[in-house]
Amino acid sequence: MPTKAPIYKAAPVVLYNWTGIYIGGNLGVAWAHSSWCTEATSAAGCTVGDNFSDTKTGFVGGGQIGARWQSGAWVFGIEAMFDGLDISSTNPTIFAGRTRSTTFRNLYTVTGQVGYAWDRWLGYVKGGYAGTRISYDANNTNPGGFDLNTSKTANGWTLGAGAEYLITQNLSVGLEYDYAQFNPDDTNNLTNSGGVVIACAFCNTKANIQTVLLRANYKFSGW
Repeated sequence: MPTKAPIYKAAPVVLYNWTGIYIGGNLGVAWAHSSWCTEATSAAGCTVGDNFSDTKTGFVGGGQIGARWQSGAWVFGIEAMFDGLDISSTNPTIFAGRTRSTTFRNLYTVTGQVGYAWDRWLGYVKGGYAGTRISYDANNTNPGGFDLNTSKTANGWTLGAGAEYLITQNLSVGLEYDYAQFNPDDTNNLTNSGGVVIACAFCNTKANIQTVLLRANYKFSGW
């Protein structure tokens, strides 16, 4: 009896793939918090209430570049991101004519990513290094008052999560949340504008930045 040839089903075609090098931009909102104390008022500074602690909100924007590799539904990647921001907090103190302020200038990260893809969607988590530039000011606006100022780079770590959608094989948009924690080194023995050396200029410094970003990426040809 004649037999029919076996029917073989073709393997499913993967229409969307996240493998490749990409570059993109981002825009969003940031919450920056900092706290510290100073002896700019007296040698008993921190014990007499010369402390600063505040959270301010501002806009953030910048760009990112990275690379991803997809294996099955899992996606692995590495990314560098740089954002500019100008978030400043200024508070009066319990001492007349004296103000304390902190300004965040930027945020930059280098992170690894692990994600899971389904069709056009990618959900991922990320983590790694974070850095920022912070300026500190302890000013005395009274007649004959002196100012104490410094700016430094703070290093720390970041964790985040996001979701991304492929509009085409090369163009994607997404939403991402990131948290960055910093523990800047204390600034001691800093000279104020009157030539007086302040032993504990900016001490017990802590800072963190949270961001929610809208992102767009262009992916070049896959590997």
